[in-house]
Parts: sequence; C-alpha cells; structure tokens
Amino acid sequence: MRSKSFVRLLSALLALSVATAGYPLRDAAAAEKFFARHAYTDPSTGEVFFDVIRNSEPYQLVVFRTADGEWMRLPDGVRGIGLDDRTGCVRVSTYSAPFHDVCYDAAADALVYTTAFEPSPSGKWGLKIVSFYESYVPTNVHTSTPQSSIHYGSHTSQKQHLLLLKNNATGEIRQLAISDRYPDYRWLADGTLLLERFSETARQNELVRINPATGEAKRFMLASLRGYNAEHNLLLYVMNEPSRKLRIYDFRTGKSRLAKEDEEKLFYPDFGTPGDKEAEPVLPADLDLDALPVAETGIREEHAAVLTLDGADIPLPFAFAGLDGETYVPLKPLADRGWTLRKEPLAEGGHDYIVKSERGSLRLNRANSMALNDRLYIPIRLIRSLGHEAGLKWNR
Repeated sequence: MRSKSFVRLLSALLALSVATAGYPLRDAAAAEKFFARHAYTDPSTGEVFFDVIRNSEPYQLVVFRTADGEWMRLPDGVRGIGLDDRTGCVRVSTYSAPFHDVCYDAAADALVYTTAFEPSPSGKWGLKIVSFYESYVPTNVHTSTPQSSIHYGSHTSQKQHLLLLKNNATGEIRQLAISDRYPDYRWLADGTLLLERFSETARQNELVRINPATGEAKRFMLASLRGYNAEHNLLLYVMNEPSRKLRIYDFRTGKSRLAKEDEEKLFYPDFGTPGDKEAEPVLPADLDLDALPVAETGIREEHAAVLTLDGADIPLPFAFAGLDGETYVPLKPLADRGWTLRKEPLAEGGHDYIVKSERGSLRLNRANSMALNDRLYIPIRLIRSLGHEAGLKWNR
C-alpha cells in the first residue's frame, strides 16, 4: 500500500509541476517541498482554505487561516476542499463514507455526510446525477432497460448516469432517467424540465419536457440541446442532421427559426472583460505544516429516509423510487444489522447475490435489484416478501 501511495504521489507531483500556477511551490522551514493553492474562502466565517500536496504523510491535506489569523489544518482524512456552485455544497475530498457527498460546514466545523442536490430556480425541486458502472452488451449501447440476462460481474462495464429528482417539500427522491450519456437539461420558465435523451424508438436524440410533480415525460422535438435563455424564454438547439445549424425556439410565440450570427451569445454566460484579477491568498512559505493544530472537526449525518423494519427505525443515507415504480433501499444498513450477503458464481459468467435474513433468503440479480458503484439496492417489496414488515418515510 505504501508503494502505491508513493507512486500516486509521484504522479501528482509530476502533473502539478506542469501547472505550477495552480499550486505554487513553497519551501517550508524544514526544507520540505509542497504545493499549495487557494481552494475556498468561507463567506460566513472568513476562513481561508488551501489544498496542499507534499512529499511526506499525509501527502494531501487542507490548511486554513481563521478570521483571527491563526493557521490550522483539517483532520488528515480530508484531502481537498472546494465549492460546488451547482449545489452550494463545500465539497470535501475524503476517504469513503456511506453517503454520496461529504460537505464541510465551516460555521459548525463539521463534515456533513449527505446527498447534495442542485436546486431548481423555484427551490421546489432538486436534481442529482449519480454516475456508476454496470455490465452491458456492446450491441445495446443505448439500451437503458435492465436485462436479466446480463449478470452482475459479467460482460463489459459501461459508465451510466442516473438522473434523480428530489421533492424538497416531501423529501421524496425519484429516478427520472438513466443513460450512458451524461444528462443535459434545463429548467424552463413554466417550471418543467427540458431533458435531452436518446430515443430508443427513433434512434436519435430527442428533447422531452418532464413534469416534476408527476415525472411524466413528453417528447418536445427530435433535436439536440445547445442552450436556454431563461430571461427571454428562448431555446437554442440543432436538428439531428449533418449541417447541425443552430436554431432558436421561442416559447412565447411557439415559433422556431435559424439563429443569427450574433445571437449565440444570448445562451452563454458573460464573464465580462478581463481586468486586474484580485490577488489570491497564499500560504506562507515558512509555515510548518506538521506543527499546525488540527481542528476538532465533527461529523454530522443527514439521512434521506428512514426504513421501518419490523417496528425498528433504520436511518438510510439514500433511497429512491425507480422508473419501474419500485422503491429501492441500500442493503448495507441491513447487513449492519445481521443480514448476510454472498456472491454465487454462475456457469455462464458473472454472479448473483444471495441475501439472508432470519426470515429467509433472496437471490438478487440485474432484474430485481440495482448496483450503484459499491452499493447494492433492493426493492422494499422483496424485503416484505420474506415476511418482514417494512415501510419508508422520507426526510425533508
């Protein structure tokens, strides 16, 4: 393990040496060489955070300056920090946690294990994309429907993206789509969601409008999304044909036309004219990193739901309602309470999972469960099939 860490360190140092503007090289008092860059300044506390990479353990760490000018560092397990503009989460790079996201609450000095969603303009909804790998048959690249003939651990792995919608009033999380293409979407002025996806029937890209309250998706047009201007309610798109000429659809008039040469800028952010850039904070060259006090950072868990199993409440880091109408819950919290899980190899390749509780056993495959990276999810219906009383309550 130590040799692997050293190899990763050398790779990081080599990569960073090519872009020293991001991580200026510093010589510390003990002649230790490290790279540091300003990563985030918290507006509520005034604390200034730096990502640091060096050639001694811990190789990656986060150092910060308090509002009073004191230098400290976050616990060694925290390897990086930065603001996620979409969700507002101050995302922390750390070792594995049982949640999708780890955010840092500077005011409380706490790592928050949670599932962060990108809020809609109205604030009523949240969106999240979960990327994962699953087995597939190369001839069915765009097929999004699970196939029972493709077993866990067999065939070629392909990256997939799950688009999830959260109802911020009820806490319910629902699957909207799954695709091997990273979802491209825009919230429209009327509160519906415009999503580009591959149509398995038309065998080309289509734009669909999704009613977030019901999840119903209706085809808007066969085309590819390029941009949306919320102020003028204009859509920038191209038809699925060789010329790919930019077109504009006006939702106010219901009419479409070719885009003029200077209109493309309406759909992309204006970053203004380059001016004098404010100097970023820097880490003092003589700072002794190992002598810095380590913050007593706490941990807070924000659970998505609570599973009631035979009268006992089990907090869940994540759960979701699938496109098939099933409500999926993670198996790990059940394994932590005595359920067992093992792989059963199959003669044709791959494996099924055999899950046992004190009431009986289940055989899980691609047709009746879902694996998102290192987490296996099963429908509540299957838990009930063993004779357990099971229900789910969403947390707001």
